[in-house]
Amino acid sequence: MNGIQKTFERIQRWFRRRRYREGRILSRFIARDIRREILVVSAARIDEGIITGRIQTANVLYVSKGLVSQPEFEAPRELHIEEMWKWTGHSWGGLQDGTSIVDRSKRKSSDSLQE
Repeated sequence: MNGIQKTFERIQRWFRRRRYREGRILSRFIARDIRREILVVSAARIDEGIITGRIQTANVLYVSKGLVSQPEFEAPRELHIEEMWKWTGHSWGGLQDGTSIVDRSKRKSSDSLQE
């Protein structure tokens, strides 16, 4: 390793330790109306790129209009820093399972019609 690479890695470790301190809540929009918050529980493995955190992902539009309630933080689990902000749903948001409020209401109305 040359000196520049060592310096870069040292700066990166310092930045990660500062940003991912225990007790901090990190927040970011991961889709147009989806906000993810991560409560850092432990940063013991930060040099490996792993933290222990609790995730809360919510559609801010649905929550603000009262269509869904604000979700609770999930149980603590290990998170890889490179992957913790990835969104697997639609680019326009929706719900965590990839559906929308419209999909749910269509499903409920079709179920009630069949009964």
